[in-house]
Amino acid sequence: MRTAFGAALFAIATLATPAQAWDYPGHRIVGAIADLVLQERYPEVYAKVQAKLATKDAGGQEVKRTLSEVAVFPDCAKPGNREFCGRDPSEEEKQYAARNRQHSRFHYTDVPLEQRKYVADTAGTGKVDVVHMINYAVAQLRGQKPQIDGVDLTDAEAIWLLAHLVGDIHQPLHVGARYYDKTCLRSVDPNEIGQAPTFGIGQTSVETIGGNNIALMVAAPAVPFARNLHFYWDGAAVAQAMQAAGTGSTQAAEKEFARILAAKAPEGWDTKGDVDTWATKWASEIMPVAVEAHRRLMIRRSSGPALDSHGKLECTWKTSVDQSYQDWAKEHARTQLAKAGFRLAALMQAIFAP
Repeated sequence: MRTAFGAALFAIATLATPAQAWDYPGHRIVGAIADLVLQERYPEVYAKVQAKLATKDAGGQEVKRTLSEVAVFPDCAKPGNREFCGRDPSEEEKQYAARNRQHSRFHYTDVPLEQRKYVADTAGTGKVDVVHMINYAVAQLRGQKPQIDGVDLTDAEAIWLLAHLVGDIHQPLHVGARYYDKTCLRSVDPNEIGQAPTFGIGQTSVETIGGNNIALMVAAPAVPFARNLHFYWDGAAVAQAMQAAGTGSTQAAEKEFARILAAKAPEGWDTKGDVDTWATKWASEIMPVAVEAHRRLMIRRSSGPALDSHGKLECTWKTSVDQSYQDWAKEHARTQLAKAGFRLAALMQAIFAP
């Protein structure tokens, strides 16, 4: 299962802390940075955003919502995600999921590490991947009428989807993926050897599914719990970045961490060109980090190849992260969170500026 940037599948205080107590720190932090930047620099734009997001309580009173608050909604809408969200899907999230049956695929793309940049319609990309869906939501909110089969968003959903997906596209394992040949031993580029068919033993390559099939072997409790490499980047790297900043590990600490990051724009955050080119640029920009996130590891095959329940070839691999990897990852997590927050604010400004 793909998880969100910052999905907390770890315990910060102790490994026994329930996962749902931590919810989705990374996404809330990205949203909170954007909230702060918009409130301070573009209050008129922020008012328009909040007007779009507003809902009513049981008594009919208007309730304003923040980008930080709604940024977790796309993950909470996923079936069987109560463990991570900490609650059942809301009625709003259920309606979104019912109208967008492929919504679980909105969160990522799987560009082979050898490609180094995002190119639509090549291996690992798709019509409802994270790049296409950011562009779709932007186009809708700009008053255009984008068309993708099976996609149907309200304007409020388009905003909370952007609040979420801008976080996802800045997480390296939501964009870059390693592929192996059908023996699951040799790293390959499916664009060079031929894209793998969807099912069957005729596959020419096998994917690590954004690191979800790379099991993380943790030798010491210094690493907040993560079952695989993808979850490590989603959660543990975020937790360690917060700890390194001295903010602690409570939900209130997320707001303090967001304030620290919002105080100074990260180097290189500004994106040139028209807003409808930004998502492609962000996906390409993160690819070198995705490459390095794999290069720094010793990845060993632990099982496979085998056929899954659909007749598709599948393998699992093993790795571990040492202290130098953790130090490198937490610095990049901090930078990527900050970039995502400022860029989310810039998207809102580009869409809603008077």
